[in-house]
Amino acid sequence: MATRNDVVSSTKARLRTILVLLLVGAALPAAGPAYAGGGASAAAAVGSAGLQSCSATAGKVLYDCVAGVLDRMSGTLNKWDPPEARSALQAAASQLRAASNKAQALSAISQCRSVFAGLIKQATAGHGSGLSAIVGVLTKAAQLIQSKG
Repeated sequence: MATRNDVVSSTKARLRTILVLLLVGAALPAAGPAYAGGGASAAAAVGSAGLQSCSATAGKVLYDCVAGVLDRMSGTLNKWDPPEARSALQAAASQLRAASNKAQALSAISQCRSVFAGLIKQATAGHGSGLSAIVGVLTKAAQLIQSKG
């Protein structure tokens, strides 16, 4: 059963995530072809905030938490972001949910990072920074799994 401190910490983490989403949404101009890649930047912000809330868990619970973060990141991408980005995040989330050990979880993150590394090489100037930010989130996820998984 969750203690009062656990509930308060969980609520604070959720509120921080909502605040980040609101701030990112307010800072973004109207999305359009000229603003391609903006969804990737927002997805990275969502991912960073989400991973912070996952850091209190370990093992299978951690893998499931990170999978949920990757799903939310995938949903944050916009229609101008590369479709492979969404697919890679969704595949990694699915693999994390199926992972039963640290090696499988790290493999899922590694495969996803590899897709994003390829996308960054192909990216135009508008996409590069957002995709790079997602790679940073994936790197944090791998470090979290390495230390707590």
